[in-house]
Amino acid sequence: MFRQNIKQFTSRRFGSHYAPSKFLNEASYKSNPKLGEQFMKQYETKVHHSEGITNLWKKLTYFVAIPAILLVAIPVGKVEMEHAKHREHQRHMSDEEWPQQYEYQNIRAKPFFWGDGDKTLFWNSDVNRHIQK
Repeated sequence: MFRQNIKQFTSRRFGSHYAPSKFLNEASYKSNPKLGEQFMKQYETKVHHSEGITNLWKKLTYFVAIPAILLVAIPVGKVEMEHAKHREHQRHMSDEEWPQQYEYQNIRAKPFFWGDGDKTLFWNSDVNRHIQK
């Protein structure tokens, strides 16, 4: 008896999920062929426009951006090669020959918690030195 009452209560409670409401007498959406055709024309126009813009940006990428990057990369690469030669020279310099360290360089309020506590996380021994006198 108790089980039957629970079934009836549950079916009343969740019954609206299984069937449309008894108050619906007509469809909630009525199709309009004119609006459908208008929508399809606008959609085709947008697709055509999108294809044109996509092709324009592809051409700009291949014929403008990539050559510009290459034209800038060549002189920058030459300058970096000169810097590499200079760094190679600095690698063999002793601490006394190393350029002067100013008071605002290599400030250490407390030691780093990795390594020997003196080197930063991005330490490069060819470029960086912390000479303590």
